[in-house]
This record gives sequence, C-alpha cells and structure tokens, in this order.
Amino acid sequence: MAGHQTQTLLFNHIKSKIPSRLSFVDEIAEVLNISNDSAYRRIRGEKPIGLDEIQVLCNKYHISLDQLLQIETNTVIFSGNKVDRLSFGFDNFLQDVENNLRSFKMLQNPHLYSFNKDIPIFHFMQFPELCAFKFFFWKRTLLSYPELAKQQFNGEEADKEALGSAKNIIELYTQVPSTEIWSEESVHVTIRQIEFYRQSNIFADKQILLKVYAQLEELLNHIEHEAETGRKFLFNTPVSQNAAPYDIYINECLIGDNSVFVRADDRQIAFLFHNGLNFTSTQDKSFCDYTYKHLQNIISKSTHISLVGEKERSMFFNTLREKIYEQKKKVN
Repeated sequence: MAGHQTQTLLFNHIKSKIPSRLSFVDEIAEVLNISNDSAYRRIRGEKPIGLDEIQVLCNKYHISLDQLLQIETNTVIFSGNKVDRLSFGFDNFLQDVENNLRSFKMLQNPHLYSFNKDIPIFHFMQFPELCAFKFFFWKRTLLSYPELAKQQFNGEEADKEALGSAKNIIELYTQVPSTEIWSEESVHVTIRQIEFYRQSNIFADKQILLKVYAQLEELLNHIEHEAETGRKFLFNTPVSQNAAPYDIYINECLIGDNSVFVRADDRQIAFLFHNGLNFTSTQDKSFCDYTYKHLQNIISKSTHISLVGEKERSMFFNTLREKIYEQKKKVN
C-alpha cells in the first residue's frame, strides 16, 4: 500500500468498526499477531504495513480496498455464512444469530429495525411447539435435511443445543430497542407453512397442529401487549419500566423482505436475507445510509400502533386472530 496517508486511512477505518470499549492497539496486535509496540508503529505510520497484513485486516474487518482507496465503483462488500447441513448447519445458524445479538448489545445506544415479510425469528423462541415447528420446517423444507424427509412433526425439538441458543436469542432480543414494520403478510407466511404441513399430513396428530396454532395466537397476543406498553418483555412476565423500547408500525401497501438494520452511535450494519434463512451483512457507509433513509421513508408511510393507535392496533391483531380461527376450523 503506497503512502502514509492511505495507511492512516486504513487504520482510521478499522478503528471506526471496533467498539470503543476495546483497546484499538490490543485489537490490531492480536489480529496481526505482533507486539503492541509493533502495532503502535504501524498505526502511527512509522512502519509500512505489508500486503499480507493488509489482507488479514481487510478479511477480518470486511473492508473493500477499492472503497478505501476511493475508486469509483458501485461495489458493496457483504459477508455472511451460507446455511448448509454439512459445513454450516442449523445449529451454527442459530449461534450466528445469537452472536450478532450479543454484538448489538455492546454497541453504543443500539437500535434494531426490521421490515418483516415473516414474523422475525426472535419471536418464536418463547413458544416451545411453535418454535419446534419453525425449526422443523426450516430444516426439512428449506434445508432439505435427509433424516427429516420421511418424518412427521411430533411437536418437539430434540436438539438441546438449538434449544439453548433459542433461549439465549429471545433473552438478548428483549434487551435491544427495536422498531418493526409489520403487515398481515408477516403472519400469513407462517399460517401458510402450517397449512402446507396440515395438507401434506406431516403433523403427527391434530392435537399437535392445534397446539401450534394456539401458540401462534399466544405469540400475537404477547406482541400486541408489547405494542400496547411500548416495551419488550418475556412472555408471562411483568413489564419493567427499564425494559427496551419497542415500536411497531403497520404498512399494508409494501411487502417486507425480512431486512434487518442496526444503527448505533458508533456503528451501522445492514443485514439482507436470501435463499430462505441465509443472511449477509455490510457496514458500508453509503449502503447503510441508503438503507436507513429507505426505512425512515417506509415508517413515515406506516401506521404507528405502539402506545398509540389503539383502534388500528386492535383491528390488526383481531384480523390475524380471525385468520387463525378460520384455519383451526379446518382441522378434523
């Protein structure tokens, strides 16, 4: 890399990605496997950084060199794992979600935004049979786990590691302030999945099917209660005044894409979902600024139902409960 100025720019860019509570010098020394003194000299520009070290740093912090060097391209660098039964299984996916939530909590004044095509994954985790159903559906239908190809859904999730991650995920999620944009479609996705399995005789018996529907209704009741209070809290627990703020907006003219955006004082991260469960992320400033502007535009054209909008809130959740009631009547 030519020039002291560019080297300084690289380290300033890396510093902006590291939580302020961490020692920047310690971080660079650990990543490059060098002493703190050597890290200081590179950061100050007293020692030129090598190409191999540039590669290590760019891979670690997901930095695009062409953007760093201000080369005019439309390239945006995303990173993420692809869920695969052999190389990156469903357990790894859940651990990835958990790790991201932990990292959000460490940011300065984080706020999580989501534009929901489906109910966000976090919400299912408190309802055992409903959570097990979603896990089973994702593994059997989306990820094509061969051992599940001929199995019926018996209402249980046998993977204790997955259940442990689920418990951690919902506890972390309730601690991060959030704004979610919903539509009726957000819930219809799950209803269609349940109906697909009902019609395909994948439920082991009708009592399990009815239990999944009952817990979906409980989930909606809980979210409605959270919207009413404007706070997040665990199911069947009292609302704390110190609980994380929770805003819900309804938008019926635009279909969500399950995108997630995290904005904090010291960081912005955009997450895009693709091919079912997979998500990829970027901290590219231009892309994140555009994403935030887009979300604010959608919010401005949506109906706010947290704390306010009691009539609209009741109508929205009553419509969804009626939809569940109609589906339950089909169960013989």
